[in-house]
Amino acid sequence: MPRIGHRRNDPTDVKVFILNPEGNYLTAAPDGLRFTPDRSRALIFDFRADQVAEQLREIQTVHGLVLRAEPVPLAEIYETCDRCKELFMPFMTFFDGKRFLCADCRRLVAGSRETKTGRKISGKPC
Repeated sequence: MPRIGHRRNDPTDVKVFILNPEGNYLTAAPDGLRFTPDRSRALIFDFRADQVAEQLREIQTVHGLVLRAEPVPLAEIYETCDRCKELFMPFMTFFDGKRFLCADCRRLVAGSRETKTGRKISGKPC
């Protein structure tokens, strides 16, 4: 489980699901932890920050249960800029009501709108 004070959302850490031998995902239920075939309900862990490898070894040693970590697909973690198609952390994207844009594409789109309206861009006339 997460440690107090560790860095959440470290972009260099790998997000993982925990699966049992049957391929079901670890999830939280009102009465504790359970396994479910529904991946949308799965808990997501930071592999290094949550010390997943160490914890899975301990579970296997103590309980004899072999669990495995599976990386979360990047497309499920990141947002894709609808203009340049690059992946970005969700906090780095902007939704303009029609599409998700990264900061660079947002500036380019805003610049092209300003050019069409005849306003100045960066102090230079259009």
